[in-house]
Amino acid sequence: LTGPALQTTAETTMEKSDDIISQSNTAAASVDATTTKEQNTTTKEDDPPLSKKALKRRKRWEKALEIKKRRKEQSKEIRRIKAQNEGRDLDAEREQQKQNEKEGKGWEKREKLWNDRCNKGNIDESFRVCFDCNFEDQMTWKEVNSLSLQLRYAYAMNRKSPMPLHVHVTGVKSGCDTRKHLEKIDGFPDRWAGRAYHVHEGSLEDVFGSALSNVVTSKDKDDKQEGDNNAAKSHGKEEGTEKDDSQQSQPKLRPNHQLVYLTGDSENTLSTLDNNTTYIIGGIVDRNRLKRAAIERAEAIGSNNSTLPIKTARLPLDEHFDFKGSTRVLTCNHVFEILLKYRENGYKDWGGAVMSVLPDRKDIHEKEEKKDEPNKDEEGKS
Repeated sequence: LTGPALQTTAETTMEKSDDIISQSNTAAASVDATTTKEQNTTTKEDDPPLSKKALKRRKRWEKALEIKKRRKEQSKEIRRIKAQNEGRDLDAEREQQKQNEKEGKGWEKREKLWNDRCNKGNIDESFRVCFDCNFEDQMTWKEVNSLSLQLRYAYAMNRKSPMPLHVHVTGVKSGCDTRKHLEKIDGFPDRWAGRAYHVHEGSLEDVFGSALSNVVTSKDKDDKQEGDNNAAKSHGKEEGTEKDDSQQSQPKLRPNHQLVYLTGDSENTLSTLDNNTTYIIGGIVDRNRLKRAAIERAEAIGSNNSTLPIKTARLPLDEHFDFKGSTRVLTCNHVFEILLKYRENGYKDWGGAVMSVLPDRKDIHEKEEKKDEPNKDEEGKS
């Protein structure tokens, strides 16, 4: 071979050698990776395998976390853009908020806003709402958990409402499942009482039976209003006092106070709401399983307690809406929110109150406007 040819052959041989070395290294790395993978597989094989259903649940959970994280980031971005357009400095506001929390100014501000709403809404002269939690032994653990969530939703709605109400939750006995769920919430029941949301261990009959038998007279009216104001508006610096109020105190009712149990099985229809009445909502989450449970409960109370007159009534849903096959069964918090919205609307416009509360999946349509006919069993607003 000549010189140039010999050089070319040598270069070709070196390139082939480099390729062989590279392939050897790649093969070695592949073997190492395979070995590591087998070791990991061996380790994972020690754990019990997940079923298809468990894998689906895990995927749904991971997807929900991703969606929650994305929505949180989007919400932060929206707030940042809004603040930027308004010329605000979010960092300075956060620092000021931390300083207010240290000095207690945040609590004072919230307390003032709450007192203003109570005074403006005239909370002591309005109707009351009671959740009758006497059905726990007929519900499953999952249904009881749903009920506790609905009670929390109702508390949040009442606390944020421009016209809050006095709300009573009866039958939440010590040690019952409903109370165990609620006790996980910070501030229950002490701070709830300071926001006009009173939780009683006694039953509906015990709480309101005793309250009606001790109805204040006209000359004691001012004392009653002052006491109710203190119960609803004080945040409660002494925790023991709040607890006594939320669990042991009776509702302070006016003379001729009435009780109306709301149930879809009633023959009476509400035309409006009376301000000297407590409207009772059955604490039932049964997926429409417990037929006529609420009305039978109301009838039993009336027959067994001669001093506790109780009527029944239903919301005017059929008179204002076309459900088109959709269920008329409403959750406890939806019924409460409808009553709250109806009051905020000036004791008129049932249609607007219901439409603003029920979710779109109900697929209901409001009927043509129709004048409400007075109900012989339910008087108008007092």
